[in-house]
Amino acid sequence: MVLMSCPAGCDLSGIPIEVIVPDGATATVPPPYPPPRAGEGREGGAAARRVALKAPLRVGEHVWRFSCAAHKSSGWHHDASLLRVPVRVRLHETSLAVWAIPSPVVTSRPFAIKVGAKSAAGCDLTGMPIAVRDAAGTMLAGGVLGDTPWPGTSSLYWTELTLVAPAEAGMFSWSVEFDTVGLALPHQGSSSRFSIAIVDPPEHRLTIKVVEQETASPVENAHVRLGAYRATTDDSGLAQLMVPKGAYDLNVWKSGCDAPTAAIVVDADRTVEIAIAPMPEENPDAAWQM
Repeated sequence: MVLMSCPAGCDLSGIPIEVIVPDGATATVPPPYPPPRAGEGREGGAAARRVALKAPLRVGEHVWRFSCAAHKSSGWHHDASLLRVPVRVRLHETSLAVWAIPSPVVTSRPFAIKVGAKSAAGCDLTGMPIAVRDAAGTMLAGGVLGDTPWPGTSSLYWTELTLVAPAEAGMFSWSVEFDTVGLALPHQGSSSRFSIAIVDPPEHRLTIKVVEQETASPVENAHVRLGAYRATTDDSGLAQLMVPKGAYDLNVWKSGCDAPTAAIVVDADRTVEIAIAPMPEENPDAAWQM
């Protein structure tokens, strides 16, 4: 809002204000000024006007100049006046998302992930390039964002990228990079790291049976983890994993239950049974019964 006033209380409502925008173009805020809104009243002849400014496309500090020529109002002579309004323009921010990462991935085999980018200003990112790079900066896969945002989002533009797993097993940290060059509105590029487990080809089938310790009844929906391998038990309490030879720590988790960690060696197809026990409920009055 631009407010022009006179210490003597002269009525300035009909005096034009000239605006010089950063690129040198000139515009005029013409009289008459509209009636004052609540909270921005016209006192003592002051003239108020809300002015919309459009930020330049170039990042940095820009100055708008508001000026009023010398004039006579209410019988008084008023000198020319100038107001400089500096504004710092910055890039629109972007953010990235990576999901649907398979775990684990077998060495030298292709796999797919989903990647998406979003503009803080909600801009359309259709066709913008996005890439996955390894720790050394080598591009592993590249593509362009699709024309439809991910379901349930307003502006997360996404695509699916296909990569090939390294020939060596291990944990790898890669990055997704989003290049904003070419967008109509300047945006800041972004990158996001993600980790992925690469494993040797599976050789043996490991069957895990999870039972309740006291009754030996099968436990459904227990989560089983063997290194990078994961599975969930079915209604028979069974889960199966295909794994390479090796020594592993077998972890079982079920909400409200206590499950031991078992160290096992896989050198052939085998079945392992794990008994878990419900944890006793905590007595909220225990502190008062001591």
